[in-house]
Amino acid sequence: MKKFVRIERVGQTFDTRKGAFVALRDIDLTVEQGEFITLIGHSGCGKSTLLNLIAGLTRPTSGVLLCAEREITGPGPDRAVVFQNHSLLPWLTCFQNVHLAVERVFGATEKRAQLAERTRAALDLVGLLPAQNKLPREISGGMKQRVGIARSLALRPKVVLFDEPT
Repeated sequence: MKKFVRIERVGQTFDTRKGAFVALRDIDLTVEQGEFITLIGHSGCGKSTLLNLIAGLTRPTSGVLLCAEREITGPGPDRAVVFQNHSLLPWLTCFQNVHLAVERVFGATEKRAQLAERTRAALDLVGLLPAQNKLPREISGGMKQRVGIARSLALRPKVVLFDEPT
């Protein structure tokens, strides 16, 4: 197996009214291609902080994060996140919520028909093709979460990060 995600001596500190709060200190982790890992720990131990760093949503205070031998300096289509909450836009249908991400990532390189097919395929993968025209308020919480999963999978990322999806 090939090393795919590497975390080397990563630290994350946040400034608070009470001073510096150390969320992560000297974290080392290697994830090989095709490997499935789970981060387990109590609330507030830094699991989401580490996932946000791997996603490129925040920068570490110290250390380096690599994905496919490239330093993670920000978000990228090679990494997708399924958040704790579904993060759907309430005025868009299930199809439109997935399509928005697909269009943003592939809009410059794929034709409209390809974008729509990629969106439909992702919704079908999670069993939501019949609900593609429904608004978030018209579907269950579990279905909303599956729309978020479809949105991530539609991008065909190399890494999918699940942050306690409920």
